[in-house]
Order: sequence, then structure tokens, then C-alpha cells
Amino acid sequence: DGEMQADSALSLVARERVISNSRLKGEANVLIFPNLDAGNTAFQLTRVIADALPVGPILIGPAKPAHVLTPSVTARGIVNMTAIAAVEAAGG
Repeated sequence: DGEMQADSALSLVARERVISNSRLKGEANVLIFPNLDAGNTAFQLTRVIADALPVGPILIGPAKPAHVLTPSVTARGIVNMTAIAAVEAAGG
């Protein structure tokens, strides 16, 4: 269906109103931003509004995943990332 605004990607009601002939079903599970700044802004905004615990970033695509811990990571973030890395190392 090509490019669409975030509201259309995340809301079935908005998508049906704006792109009535879309074959997409449900909500988006991947959002692509034009640059790193836009992606980071959306990530931080979502994290704060949802009061969410982020895990990552995890770089997917190369032969092996890369797990990145930022300088601001908490102890809980380290534990969560370690758990993800352990499951991946075990082949899960």
C-alpha cells in the first residue's frame, strides 16, 4: 500500500477512513522513519506516553544480532537484554 502517516498505520479506523481500498489488516508492527532523529523522537515520545520499559536497541539483519546498551541503561535494562541474548544464543 506504500507510505502512510503514523495514524493510518496504527489505527484501523483511521486507515479505513483515509485509505479505504487498503488490503492491510490490523495494526502496523513495523514503522520506518526518514532518519534516525525522527525515529528516536517517536521512540522517546511513545516510551514516555506509554510509561514503557524499552529493551534494546537490537540490530537485526546481519549474520548475528547486535545488542546495544546505551550509557543511560538501567540495571533492569541490562538484565532484560542479557535474557534476550541468552535466548538467542540458545537458538530460541
